[in-house]
This record gives sequence, structure tokens and C-alpha cells, in this order.
Amino acid sequence: MKTIELLTDPQFKTGFHVLGINPTINHRKIYKHLDYQGEANPTNRPIWQMAQWWTPFDLCESSSKKVLDNYIYDTPSRHIEVNPKTGYLKMDLSGSKEYPNGVRKNGSEPWSHLLIEQDFEQSVSVDELKSLTLKLTFNIESVKDENLGLFNPNLHAAQLLWYFVIHDTGIEGSKGYGNFKEFFWFGIPLYDNRYPFIEESMHVDQGGIGTTGRLIYSMSNRNYLKEPIQFGKTYHIVVDILPFVLKAKQYALDHGYLKKHDQANYQIGYMNFGWELPGRFDVKSYIQGVSALAVLK
Repeated sequence: MKTIELLTDPQFKTGFHVLGINPTINHRKIYKHLDYQGEANPTNRPIWQMAQWWTPFDLCESSSKKVLDNYIYDTPSRHIEVNPKTGYLKMDLSGSKEYPNGVRKNGSEPWSHLLIEQDFEQSVSVDELKSLTLKLTFNIESVKDENLGLFNPNLHAAQLLWYFVIHDTGIEGSKGYGNFKEFFWFGIPLYDNRYPFIEESMHVDQGGIGTTGRLIYSMSNRNYLKEPIQFGKTYHIVVDILPFVLKAKQYALDHGYLKKHDQANYQIGYMNFGWELPGRFDVKSYIQGVSALAVLK
């Protein structure tokens, strides 16, 4: 059996290429390379991107320092700390600084993101897979409510999420996120402050500026977490998501979210991971040991 690690550079040795603040204007343009003060491994293409949608404090203007083997980047609202020797990545985001004028008041307002992203150098077809096993060690150190007593669960949340894109190369032949035309989102949620567990869901990515209008299928985190998240506790997850990916693909076809045709070839082409803060929360977390291992039939 052939196995393929979909993630290139799972230890973040090549640094992060910072995207802009506004996805509708900046799109996928890279503005800065967090290159560990020139010590990141060189590559012939950008591997990891970092999205900072809708922040008032551009990471391109962050401070930078090295402490032992950790490279640290700070803005007034973000703290990024990376150890490329161990694959450790700390991602802290302060909603109290991101929303200086108060909480979001309606669902059409954009919200803060802190995401790492990657287009896969080698995509795989889901129908050719025997398994697709995700591994991750993570710790949510704290989530502090700074919603000024105005918390509304319909508008405000702190979410730690992992997404993949399943796209049809048979209809468009596109490559790279931003060029995918026929696709859906597949979610592996880790945390949502509103629920002890996150249940399976299917909905359309819509409402805010820059949303894609595509189906989002999210599996329940009961499949890989045995208890509600305890702050400060380290979790190690290992889960084969292939049965859920196939279920989501069939749902998308049956409900018209994907076009049916004989040349369809559904591949896994992209992932992102990190915090989305529709709410005014201060969050601290780290990850390590990230992997997406595909086993072919």
C-alpha cells in the first residue's frame, strides 16, 4: 500500500507567508515571509501561508525575536511562536484588541481569523483512498470572554477549526485554493465556546464578507474527543476521516452542491487550521505533531 503525507513541512521549517487583511481585496497575495530572521529553510514555492483576515494590526508590521529555539512574532492582538525543530506552533489571538469598538452587532459583519494554510503539492483522489488519518496534538490554554456582557450565541463565538477542501478536478482542472470552482469544505472542529461537544452539521458558507457560498460539512468532534475541552489540558487526536469525507461528498451530490458528471474526480487539495473569532474572546493555544496521512487502496 502506498502512503502519502499530504502536508509538506509539518514542522514549519520553511516559515509562514503572510496574506493580507481583506480577502476580497488582497485575495491570495503574499505580503511578508515570517522567515525566522533569515533562518527558515528555503523552498522553490511558498508552503505555509498565514491568514489574518480583518485584523486592525497587520502581522507584516509585527515585532520579531528569537528566544532559545523559538521564533516569536507579536502585534497588539496576536502572538505567534514557532519552534521548527519540534513542530511547535503557538497561536494566541486577542479579540478584545481586534474589536476595540465593541462586539459584532449583526451577522453580515466580518470577523477575525488567525489561520495557517497550505495547498497540497500532491493531491489525492478520495475514491482511491483506503484511509485518510489525521493526527494532531493541541492545547487550548485559555478562552476569556471579553464580550462586555453582550454575548449573543447567534453572533459571537470562539472557534478552533480544521478545514480541508474537496474539489472536482474533472470539471475545472483547477489547482490551488482561490482557483477551485467546484468544491466543498470539510470540517474537523476542535472547539466552539458555545457547546460542550460540536455535533455534525451541513450548512452553506455565507453571510459575512469574503465567504465562499459553498457547502461546509463538519463532522462531530465526538469522533475524536471523549470529553469537552478542558483548558490547559493537552489532547492527542488520531482519526480516519475518509468515511466522513465520502459521506459529505455524497450529501453534496445529492443536494446539488456539486455538479454530477461522468468525469468527476474529487481530490483533497488544500487545508487551513486555526482560530475564527466572530466573538470578542481572548484565546491562547498551541499545536504540534500535525499530520494528514493518505493510504491508497
